[in-house]
Amino acid sequence: MTREDLLHLATTFRDAAADDLEQAQQLSDIHWATFRAQERLDSLEAQLFAGLEVKVDCRAGCSACCHLAKIDARAHEIFALAAWITEHFSEEARVALVARAKAHAEAVAGLSLAEHLRTVRACPMLQDAKCSVHPGRPSVCRIGHSTDVNICERAFENPNDLKARGGHNPDVKASMTAAADGSTFAFIEAGMDRTTYDLSSALYEALSDPEALNRWIGGEQAFSDSAKAKQEGLGLDVASNPLPSE
Repeated sequence: MTREDLLHLATTFRDAAADDLEQAQQLSDIHWATFRAQERLDSLEAQLFAGLEVKVDCRAGCSACCHLAKIDARAHEIFALAAWITEHFSEEARVALVARAKAHAEAVAGLSLAEHLRTVRACPMLQDAKCSVHPGRPSVCRIGHSTDVNICERAFENPNDLKARGGHNPDVKASMTAAADGSTFAFIEAGMDRTTYDLSSALYEALSDPEALNRWIGGEQAFSDSAKAKQEGLGLDVASNPLPSE
């Protein structure tokens, strides 16, 4: 993939998400725009896998990637996921998830970036080695894939080796990341929270603190500082790297 190809993808996905957001009249419409962006990402992935003849080795139950403690997401996807959980989970299941997410938030809050990257901890949404929120999962989880689960398992068993090669196809990952960043930029341009958060920590707050949603709707930082993703030294945020118009 050339830089021009990636910029075109990012711009196309930004424009599509922006069109959806222009039609949004209420909160459910914003969630709809979020899920539409994720559906486009899924379609792109299928096209890339087919066009590049990528053999994906992921399968139900191979949950090594779901034990990476540092999974980051934006507020619009976290609130859409929270809404999906509220709609599809029983009260008992939701309460149990909130408890697991709270335990995660408390466990990672004091970690440095290096410590967080080396942490192996089951995602609070992982149940019986499967994602319990698969249809509502954020873009970061949709981008993830592997051509060899043995690579994932080695990474799980050796969390201190941050230079180990990944199992993903580089062209697919670059394309999916560019598309996801483009969609995210549309939400940022619409005035929504530009902060990147630790997924499970922020999800805990989204499910337990009604004021978080009010802050987000009001254009403020939705979640606490302790829920922010640790990003020092990881480079520019997409919000500070505007995309060109076509």
